[in-house]
Amino acid sequence: MAEIKYEFTGIGSLIKNRKLKVPIHQRPFSWQEDHVDALLNDIKSNFNEEEYFLGTVVLTGNDAQNEIVDGQQRITTVSLIYACIRDFFSNEKDSDDIQTKYLSTYDIRTKEYMPKLELSQQDNDFFRNLIINKIVDTKIQRASNQKIKSAYDLIKEFIQKLLDNNNNDENILIDWKEFIDEKLKIVAITVPNDTNAFTIFETLNDRGLALAQVDLLKNYLYSKANTRLDEVQKSWIELVSKIESEDETLLLTYIKHFWFTYYYFVRERNNELFKSIKSDIKTSTSVTTFVNNLKNDVDVYLAILNHNSSFWDNYDNLCRSHIETLNYFNLEQYRPLVFAILKKFSPEEVKKALKLIVSWLVRNLIVGAMGGGTLEKAYADKAKAMFSNSIKTAAELRDSLISIIPQDEVFREQFKIATVSQAKNARYYLSSIENYKRGKQHPELLVNLNPDSVNLEHILPQNPEGNYPTFTDEQHSAYYKRIGNLTLMKTKENNDFKSSKFSDKKTKYAESELWITNSLCEYDDWTIEKINERQSSLAELAVNTWSLKFD
Repeated sequence: MAEIKYEFTGIGSLIKNRKLKVPIHQRPFSWQEDHVDALLNDIKSNFNEEEYFLGTVVLTGNDAQNEIVDGQQRITTVSLIYACIRDFFSNEKDSDDIQTKYLSTYDIRTKEYMPKLELSQQDNDFFRNLIINKIVDTKIQRASNQKIKSAYDLIKEFIQKLLDNNNNDENILIDWKEFIDEKLKIVAITVPNDTNAFTIFETLNDRGLALAQVDLLKNYLYSKANTRLDEVQKSWIELVSKIESEDETLLLTYIKHFWFTYYYFVRERNNELFKSIKSDIKTSTSVTTFVNNLKNDVDVYLAILNHNSSFWDNYDNLCRSHIETLNYFNLEQYRPLVFAILKKFSPEEVKKALKLIVSWLVRNLIVGAMGGGTLEKAYADKAKAMFSNSIKTAAELRDSLISIIPQDEVFREQFKIATVSQAKNARYYLSSIENYKRGKQHPELLVNLNPDSVNLEHILPQNPEGNYPTFTDEQHSAYYKRIGNLTLMKTKENNDFKSSKFSDKKTKYAESELWITNSLCEYDDWTIEKINERQSSLAELAVNTWSLKFD
C-alpha cells in the first residue's frame, strides 16, 4: 500500500492550502441545524483555549488535489463560516482576503474564480453561487441545498450576535478567523489513491484520533511545565519510547487507564479525558508529578498486555496464565482494575484477584448484564477504591462486587440459554469445562488448543442438508449456535462429516479423547430437547469452572 500521511493541522489551514473535492459517490451535505449550532458553540466555548480538536479528516490524492473520504460536513460548514465572516467585513480588502485564501482560486485559463471546495453534483452549483457569487437566494432544488442554506443563515445570525456583543468591533471576526485557521485542529490522513479508501478510513480513524489527542495533551503539559520543562520533556520522551515500541496508539489508552486508576473515570467522548487533565493538572509541580508517574508505571501496564514479560518473574506462574487468558478476549475495560491490583496488592493477593477477574469477565460475557461503558466504569471505580485503600484484599474486592458480578444462580440460568457467536469464545468455554470435568485445579485458564488441529463442531450443522428434519428453519437459526449444540473435534474429522446425520456423527464422537465430545454418545438422537438438556448439564459445570471462590 502506498504511503499514508498524517498531518496535525488547523482545519482552516487545510482549506487554505488544499484543493478539496467531495467525490461523486459521496452523500450530499446532511448536517442539521443542531450540528451546525453545536460546532459554533464548541468554538465559542473553547475560544480561549490553546487548541480544540475537531476530529479526523480522511483524504485521497496528493497535495494539489484531494478528495474527501471523511470530513465533508465539517469542512463544508467551516467554509460557510468563512463565507459569513467575509460578508460581515466592511472593508473590501478584508473580504477579498478571506475570499482568495479560503474560498476560491482564480483559474487563469477560464478567467473564472473556482471554489477551493467542490461539493457533490447535487450541491455544487448551489454552493458555488453562495461562495463565489455571494447569491443567497438561489433556487433551492434539493433537500441538501436547503440544509446548506439553513447552515449559512444560522452562521450568519450567530456572527451577527457575536458582533452585537462586541460593539461591532470587526476584530472579533479576525480573532475567529485565526482561531479556525490554526487552533481548530484536525488530523488529516491522506492516502495517495482511492484504492481501499473506505477500508482505510474505518481502520485508521481511531488511530488518527488517538495520535491527535496525545499531541494535544503533550503540548498542554509542556506549556504548563515552566521551569521544569526539561524534566517533563525527558520523562515524556522516555514514556513514549517505551510504549511506542509496542504500539504508538497505545499511549492514549494507557493515559486513560492511568487516569481512571489514580484520579477518576471519564467518558470517552468530546475530549473529556483531555478536559479533565487540564482541569486537574495545572501547575508545573503537578505536571511534573503526573508525567513522572506515567513514566514510572508504564512497565506495569505493559506487563498486563504481555504474559511473557519478565515482570511476571516475581509472581506465581498462575498470574502469567490468568493474564494470558484475559488477553485472549482482546478486551481492555478490565485493565485499570488489574493495574490497581498490581500496584496495591501483595503477590499472593494478586494471584487470587486475577482469578476473580477472569471469572467476572466470563460471567459477564455470558449474562451480558453490563454494557462495555458501564463495565469500564465499574472496573475503574473499583481501581480507584483500591488506590484509596478502601479495598485491600482479593476477598474484599470480591465482596465489593457482589451486586455487579453475576452470582451463581444468575450465571447458571443464563448459561442454560446462551448463544455464542464468536468461535474463539466458544472454544474457550468448552475447553475450560473439559478441564474442570478432568479435575484440573484451574480449569478457567486458557487451553492451548491449536485451531488448526482442534475445531469447533456444530452438532446440528450449519447446513443440515435434510439430515435433521425435526428442526424448522426458525429453530435451526435459534439453536445452531447454542452452547449445548457445540463441541470440539479434530479439524480433519470435523470436515469429513460436518453435515452428517447425528447417528453417523456419534461413531466419530465415540473415538474422541475429550469428555465433552465422547459424552454425546449418551444421546439417541439430536433434538431441541436434547440440546437444552445438554446445555443445562454444562451450565452446572460452568458455575464451578468459573468459580468465585478462592483456593
